[in-house]
Amino acid sequence: MCCFPMKKKGKICGYDNNSMKMPTKIIEMGLLPETEFRILYQAPFHGPIYIEYGMEKSRIALRQEEAEFILVE
Repeated sequence: MCCFPMKKKGKICGYDNNSMKMPTKIIEMGLLPETEFRILYQAPFHGPIYIEYGMEKSRIALRQEEAEFILVE
């Protein structure tokens, strides 16, 4: 997700959890496969990525380390 273009809609297609180190908060927040999202903003100096997702237009911030576990299309 971290290299996805800003303001463009995308869809979560799965997770890269081969090392079994993915934080469970990703799933708990509702970032599930088939969820549509768009990146609103990325803080400077590799700061958090602010995204909007789901039918409810929920907004959250993810650290780079967390976003790297999410596979998108």
